[in-house]
Amino acid sequence: MSTVTLYSATGCPLCVKYKTLLTDKGVRYIEKNTTEQPALLDELAKKGIRMVPTVFVGEKFVAGFRPNSLLELLP
Repeated sequence: MSTVTLYSATGCPLCVKYKTLLTDKGVRYIEKNTTEQPALLDELAKKGIRMVPTVFVGEKFVAGFRPNSLLELLP
């Protein structure tokens, strides 16, 4: 299974929704909080992404809160 990584921010309600969705689906994920580690925003920007939440499933990603698109990427 591909690694699932959630780029989030403190106080982000859509990030919380993604955490709930992933947990409810039984998906193990790594959370990278951009508020606690601002350098992570540069990591995203290098990939052309300028928003959180962003979820990576392997090399594919969903930027913004698009749960149906994320569900299509999950196994």
